[in-house]
Amino acid sequence: MEIVTLPPAEERHELPQRVSPSETGVTPQENMPEDRAETPTIPQVAQPHDETPAMVKPSSMLSEKVLADPRSRKARKELAALAPADQIEQLCGLEAMAQVGTWSKELRPDRVVAYAMADPKMVGNAFSADGAALHSKRDWFKLQFKCELTPDHKKVAAFEFLVGDPIPRKDWADHSLPDESGSLD
Repeated sequence: MEIVTLPPAEERHELPQRVSPSETGVTPQENMPEDRAETPTIPQVAQPHDETPAMVKPSSMLSEKVLADPRSRKARKELAALAPADQIEQLCGLEAMAQVGTWSKELRPDRVVAYAMADPKMVGNAFSADGAALHSKRDWFKLQFKCELTPDHKKVAAFEFLVGDPIPRKDWADHSLPDESGSLD
C-alpha cells in the first residue's frame, strides 16, 4: 500500500484564493478599457464524450453497523489487533462488501482484495483502491472504490464504488486471487 502525505503548509505551492470583485471594491467593467466594457464572449468548446461509468455513492455507511452486530465480536477483536494501515484497508474492504451486497441482488461479496491489480493509496483521510478485486460466489470482479474516513480513521464517513467486469479465471494467479470453489466463509 502506498501512503501519501501532504507536505507541511509552508512547503505547499498553493494557488492564491480567488478574490471577488465586491471584496476589492472594483468591478470588472471598471478595469476594462471603454471599448471592451461589455461582457466578453467566451467560445464554447465541444467536450469529448466521457464513457466512464459513474461511481455509486451510497447515502449511508454500513461497516459500523456490521461491526456492532454481536456476531462480529471476533472481527472487531482481530481488527483492533492490526497495524493502523491494515485496519484502514480492512475497514474499507468491509464497507465495500456491505455496500456492494446491498446494491446488487446478484452479487454476494465475501472478500475484497484492495491491492489485486494496483496498489491502493492513502491521501489524508481518503483510502482509494482503483485496482481492487471483489469475490462473489465463485468469481472475482474488478472493483474500484474510494473510502473517506473520519479523522481518527476508525469509521467510514463517505464511500463510493464501481463494480467492473469479472476477472478471467486465467488471470487470478497473476493477481494472487485464490481459486476458490465457492464462498470464502
